[in-house]
Amino acid sequence: MRAKLHLVYAAAFLLVCFAGMAGSLPHLWSEKARAAYAPLTVSTLLNGQFTAAFDRTFATGVPHSEALDGAVAGALYALIGDAGPQVRAGCPEWLFLAEETLEVRGGDAFLADRVKLARKIAADLAKRGVALVVLPVPDKVDLAHGKTCGLAVAEQARNRFASWRGNSEGTGLRQANLALNWPTPGFLRTDTHWNATGAGFAAGQVAAIAKSILGAGTTPVTLAEGPLHPRPGDLMRLANLERTAEIFGPAPDDVRDISATLTRSGGLLDDVPAPAIILAGSSYSLNSGFLEQLQAALAREVVQRSLAGGGFAGAILDLLERHADLLPRTKLVVWEWPVRALTQPLTDAERRYLERDLP
Repeated sequence: MRAKLHLVYAAAFLLVCFAGMAGSLPHLWSEKARAAYAPLTVSTLLNGQFTAAFDRTFATGVPHSEALDGAVAGALYALIGDAGPQVRAGCPEWLFLAEETLEVRGGDAFLADRVKLARKIAADLAKRGVALVVLPVPDKVDLAHGKTCGLAVAEQARNRFASWRGNSEGTGLRQANLALNWPTPGFLRTDTHWNATGAGFAAGQVAAIAKSILGAGTTPVTLAEGPLHPRPGDLMRLANLERTAEIFGPAPDDVRDISATLTRSGGLLDDVPAPAIILAGSSYSLNSGFLEQLQAALAREVVQRSLAGGGFAGAILDLLERHADLLPRTKLVVWEWPVRALTQPLTDAERRYLERDLP
């Protein structure tokens, strides 16, 4: 059956190619296009000038349709489980980020550098009198392994979280370990992020460590859920499957947004103490009600300083270098980051901070 599907895929691909070429011929033969070509000589063929100009002209002449692109992506997903170069398809309806499954050249060295970076960040905060709780977020392919259905994962990626745990021992970092008793699957089907259950579990783990440092909070927090609504995940967008979900799948996740109401003591004119906890994380800290559930678990207000796409240290370095004025009244920072960032090349900001001497 799978061989027949590959034949269908190949036939459809060739049909699209020939259709594109046929549609592009008038453009390629136009006077404007011919004027853009480099002179056809042995020299321009050998040095690539002619072919480069032809490629550019051909690309501008190929008909483009976002709807057609989406239909092709949906058909490939439905027929052969191909979700594109950035996404991997697991069990039916489940998508995973390709980055979580691949090996990165030099990744082990990058991970070792980030252990040094974490130790330095913790020392920097300690000098300022600020405690630190670290929340590494293991990959979705690890925590929701039962939904991968045999998805291939490189050894480096599979061992990434264990490598971090082993290499960071002895650093004195207070870390939440989400791999213990994780409420599987704990993630949205079509998104890289937690669902509300996973976010609530992570919030509880962080709160347990934070309470051992600061003690129990005294600000009642009431959580409320909004109506159920569809949420096409970021993996659907990366795979270009949003437009064809009703025909080819996967269906968007159904979620309820979470809101939090803090009840502060005192009158309206009383001074309200500044929040003593800052959350500096990645997009995980911005999704699935994690901030709201963390405040409820702590019974404290938490300042959100997370950055979407912040990777390993983007948010916390932004806090240390651009918003250090917040730290004198801060008692604790929650630093959340995705484990998949450990083996990626260091950012310029990370390298600068690692090379800099602390005051």
